[in-house]
Amino acid sequence: MTVNNIRGITGGKREDFGLTTAKQTTESFAGILSQTLKISKHASERLKFQNINLDEFTLGKLEEAVKKAEQKGLKNDVLVLDGNKAYIVNVKNRVVVTVKDVSSLKDNIFTNIDGVLMI
Repeated sequence: MTVNNIRGITGGKREDFGLTTAKQTTESFAGILSQTLKISKHASERLKFQNINLDEFTLGKLEEAVKKAEQKGLKNDVLVLDGNKAYIVNVKNRVVVTVKDVSSLKDNIFTNIDGVLMI
């Protein structure tokens, strides 16, 4: 539904309030959803347990890392290193699978990783 004939209170002239159609809103919302990362239940639990705060800035860096991985043709899990944190992110599904503090990575083995990105 598009509203295109709204009159101002004091006059009879048409004013454009920049309204969009429902279709445009739905398309832009779908675009936003397809670009954002999801956090798995396991990763959420790890974040809480390890007292790691995943803020908007870090989430943005992870999203950029996923875009780079996609550009290189990676489709499965990638290891993303950010300072003292390691994230396993599934590129195809855009999901943060798990999070680890780097200090606790000793003797850990990561398998089925397509690539490593440092952000």
